[in-house]
Amino acid sequence: MTFLTDIYNWLASLPWEGFYSVVRMILMVLDAILFVGLIWVAKKAWEYRPDLVGSFRRKEGRVITEAELKFDVSRYAGHWKAIREKSATNPPESLTLAIVAADNLVGDALDEMGLEGEHIADKLEKLNPRELRTLDNLWRAHRIRNDLVHTIGFEIKEDEAGEILNIYESFLKELGALK
Repeated sequence: MTFLTDIYNWLASLPWEGFYSVVRMILMVLDAILFVGLIWVAKKAWEYRPDLVGSFRRKEGRVITEAELKFDVSRYAGHWKAIREKSATNPPESLTLAIVAADNLVGDALDEMGLEGEHIADKLEKLNPRELRTLDNLWRAHRIRNDLVHTIGFEIKEDEAGEILNIYESFLKELGALK
């Protein structure tokens, strides 16, 4: 038992407070270094984050590259020209049909981007408003389209319909589906 008592006395005689202070100071310096390193890594990672195109996925689960996401601009331009012509023929019915057709064209573009969802709203929720400046306006246009289709007696003025069509066109241009 004297051996254990001797070990206890020896351990008790060591300057633990000084040792604790040194270890604590070393750990505080390491914490500061790690925190600064974390901020530096986060800043560098932000520069290499995927852009708008790289964040979409096809149904097969693989990431779409920018080279793959090339819209057939001539096809979209042809559809858009038909929509604009439709809107000019016999307002206000033609304006409603043109807005619905424009919304469907945007839906086709979102499908081509690989966004999944049952409705256009489901697909729009997957987009980042910081990466698309026209997204908020597109939401407004889509809500008006829904009112036109689902609300009995909802009418739209010709100038407001033109504005809505311009919103759809701006969104398609921002995606690169129209020039």
